[in-house]
Amino acid sequence: MDNTDEILEFIENIIFINTGEHLNDTQKIILEESWNKSKKTYEQIAAELGYAGSYIKQGVGPKLWRLLSKTFGEKVTKINLHSVVNRWIKSKANQQSYSFKKSPQLSSKKQAELESAYLAYAESVNQENKKESSCKCVYEDKKPLAGADLEFPQDSVALDSALYISRGNHEERCYQTILNPGAFIRIKAPRQMGKTSLMNRVLAYAAKEEKYKTALLHFQQADSSILTDFNRLLRWICINLTRQLKLESDINDYWDEELGSKMSCNLYIQACVLQQIDSPLVLALEEVNEIIEHPQIAKEFFSLLRFWHERTKADANWQKLRLIMVHSTEIYIPLDINQSPLNVGLRIELEPFNKEQVQELMLRHQLDLNADDLNKLTNLVGGHPYLTRLAFYYLKCQELTFTELLETAATDAGIYRDVLQRNLRLLYKDNELVEAFKAVLDADEPIALEQIQGFKLHSMGLINYHGNQVFVSCDLYRQYFQEYLNYKFNR
Repeated sequence: MDNTDEILEFIENIIFINTGEHLNDTQKIILEESWNKSKKTYEQIAAELGYAGSYIKQGVGPKLWRLLSKTFGEKVTKINLHSVVNRWIKSKANQQSYSFKKSPQLSSKKQAELESAYLAYAESVNQENKKESSCKCVYEDKKPLAGADLEFPQDSVALDSALYISRGNHEERCYQTILNPGAFIRIKAPRQMGKTSLMNRVLAYAAKEEKYKTALLHFQQADSSILTDFNRLLRWICINLTRQLKLESDINDYWDEELGSKMSCNLYIQACVLQQIDSPLVLALEEVNEIIEHPQIAKEFFSLLRFWHERTKADANWQKLRLIMVHSTEIYIPLDINQSPLNVGLRIELEPFNKEQVQELMLRHQLDLNADDLNKLTNLVGGHPYLTRLAFYYLKCQELTFTELLETAATDAGIYRDVLQRNLRLLYKDNELVEAFKAVLDADEPIALEQIQGFKLHSMGLINYHGNQVFVSCDLYRQYFQEYLNYKFNR
């Protein structure tokens, strides 16, 4: 099957065999547009067919994806349609005894044609996989090769790493959302929970698959003098953005003291960025918590982001802009609901790894811990992605045994010493924060904390929330900090 018509007919027949339902004409059109990676929205398709947008968006479309999901045994969307179909074909090709379910509503001739088409397509998928094995898209999960060298865990997982673990459906939701004009994605999680790794994959998807322009503003790279001066901060953003995109302009031509910093910034971005590009721009804002430390600056900055988002609803140039905001703490400064970016867009809050994800990461390290040891490790670090990966790295490199890892984990001689000592130094800078965390450590059940202290401890990864109450995030932190904080306060 070399052409789209044959592939789509093949998919339709598979749907019929597995569900007993035929696709109607509208569903066939949606399937074709999705397979061809069309940028058309449901509203555009509906307008072309003379239907109301809600007819497709709320009825025909969702039913198609349910049928496809039922047919192929996993959730199917526009984003993953190709990969799901190819994966299904490949899995069936590997089952030598596999044969199609016989359908009494198909003639023997039609059944034979379908099986022949399946075998041909399976072979084409296998050949394509072989040809493309060396250039797979950078944002997809990769399986490790036997004996592959492991890279030492850093703050983020490299795009081409075999050790990236998918975060449920978060990647897929981000890929789908970033296609929308004026998209706004907010990724929040404590330190080293995978925010940057997810953000990088969304940027890679946008650049590689959709041919969007991308830019990254990392606020830890801004001097402290810039973060405390709103005018300088906006100039830093504008200059940084145009240089990354290799656009030429003179910022002084647009900066007008009488108009103010916000208006000058908006005019500059519209004229020197958005009007100069012919494709959407995904702008990622990383470590936004650096700005949160300066409440008045943060208030102005967040109202500006909300203004940008609102502009996308009415201005074609601004619709090119899609934002990703990454931060590790709750934004606790008071914001007018109509000026806040926190009640718009897609909110992604990363959770610790569950048992299945921990086990998958173990397998990718080619380790074979038994269920009891795996549970011990999960309880020790609470499923924290970086802490889990660090343990598997040292076990894989055979630098210590599992017993040695457990015995030394909560000490300054263990593999987690850098993380523990960094958090200890941060705590010692704020006696009120130490007192708050000590109260959590001493409690036998979740307790309530003053809001800002809770947000700060959560951003460090030291506590988790259960409703409005908090508890220590893992045994590692309980063991280590109980000893050190009790020593500090009982001397």
